[in-house]
Amino acid sequence: MKYTFRSPGRINLIGEHTDYNGGYVLPAAIDKYTYITFEESDHFEVYSKYFDQRVRFSFNEKKEKVEWVNYVKGAVLYSLRGLRREPKPWKIEISGDLPMGAGLSSSASLIVGIVYALSRLGGVYRKREKIIKIAQKVESEFVGVKCGIMDQYAVAFGKKGSFMLIDTEINRVIQYVRALRFPKITVVDSGVKHELALSEYNKRRSECEKAKKIIATSFKRVNVQMLEEKRNKLGETLYKRARHVVEENNRVQSAVFAIEERDWKDLGRLLYESHESLKDLYEVSTEETDFIVERLSKIKSVYGARMIGAGFGGSILAISKDYFDDDLKKISNEYKKAFGINMKSYHIRLAGSVRRI
Repeated sequence: MKYTFRSPGRINLIGEHTDYNGGYVLPAAIDKYTYITFEESDHFEVYSKYFDQRVRFSFNEKKEKVEWVNYVKGAVLYSLRGLRREPKPWKIEISGDLPMGAGLSSSASLIVGIVYALSRLGGVYRKREKIIKIAQKVESEFVGVKCGIMDQYAVAFGKKGSFMLIDTEINRVIQYVRALRFPKITVVDSGVKHELALSEYNKRRSECEKAKKIIATSFKRVNVQMLEEKRNKLGETLYKRARHVVEENNRVQSAVFAIEERDWKDLGRLLYESHESLKDLYEVSTEETDFIVERLSKIKSVYGARMIGAGFGGSILAISKDYFDDDLKKISNEYKKAFGINMKSYHIRLAGSVRRI
């Protein structure tokens, strides 16, 4: 017998690189999905339609040579280890329309989906809060990406038509923000994914930890004036990282107000400011993503745009009064001439959380 689960990707409207810094984030689950099918077997095996690759793996702590398999193996291992009986093996098939490497959290979608499914199929029922913790440990400990908790929350608790204001420092309580008559959402995939993304992501996290020790309090309790007073102790690099986080936290709260007031122009302004901060202070943007944001800013119907995800490539999120497909075609042609890369775009709607189908 086969069992299939659908796990969404996510966008983060604003609040980038704040989740692992105990700040505010404003994500949402989206209608791009990872589909995960389980079939009982006498061994563990996974097939990915994306890679068109089938791999058998063992239920042990050893990493597999095929890198993408470790996301699956880690999810299975962390879900089922500790059982008093031998775990039931599964054949797992992965498919879907959620693009990889585009900053839409395909990794959290996959891992949360597997942990959620095994909590329903493997005789170890867990609440979604526990599933989130397991999924984060898989990515941070087994895979080696020192991620925050935002992506897993969005996948596990997303609600159709709503953003999720999450305070990642205090109890991670979710406040759903209804996106009534929200602008059109478009995600533009730059087609760029630099190899240094993982190492630089972990480096940024380490830099923020150092900054917090010098400041001696959480970023949410700091303002720019306080940072200026600590600037010499921080040094220029740590100062810039901390300033981005402090100001980004403020932008998240301003964005919630803009959504509630349906002030789309102000929300767009906040997105542009976020992008400039990620470019100049956090230094995770690229020439390609800057090119796309600059072109989007010239389109009349676009309220705002910014890079999303960890950075060093990935995607740009834009909100607009209407879809602007003709303009996107022009930008795509200019982009191809400038960088020799094919740009992709997706229309996005806010969706619900992971579930069995």
